[in-house]
Amino acid sequence: MGKEAMQKVLDATAKVGKHLGVGESTGRIWGFMLLHLRPVTQKEIEEGTGYSRGLISQCLQGMEERTVINVEREGREKRYSINPSLATSYGEVVGRAYEVRMKQVIEFLSELAETIEDEKLRESILALRDEYKKVSIAFILTPRIISLIDETNMEMEDVKDIAKRISIRIGDEEKEG
Repeated sequence: MGKEAMQKVLDATAKVGKHLGVGESTGRIWGFMLLHLRPVTQKEIEEGTGYSRGLISQCLQGMEERTVINVEREGREKRYSINPSLATSYGEVVGRAYEVRMKQVIEFLSELAETIEDEKLRESILALRDEYKKVSIAFILTPRIISLIDETNMEMEDVKDIAKRISIRIGDEEKEG
């Protein structure tokens, strides 16, 4: 891959990182690792992105916590690679990033409603808060749903059948719990 094409990919993954709320630098590092089909060192990431070791270390630590990457120690050096289960990594990133944001919005709307004297306006704000709670539930469930998808044989089934099976499995777990 040419240098210009690589920069376009890194710019695109930086934007994805920004939109997901994990930061452009994390997105660019993720993109760099995605383009390499082998584990890479911090030094290689530094050379490929132009970022400082400190920034890279901070981003890698966050990525490791969110299970986006795998870390292997080779002698004194660590090697980093993308988690082969992209769906699981994506679910973790989205679930955690938006869960925090949704919680903040819900708390803000609850506090705002307490300060509103107009009954109709307060009810509207509380209704909006409840809608955010519903969306928040979806974000919290996202990693679990993706985990169930990962356990499914994608070659043997239709997408609608997979969704139906996952829905049934979640329902069965709720009955047991």
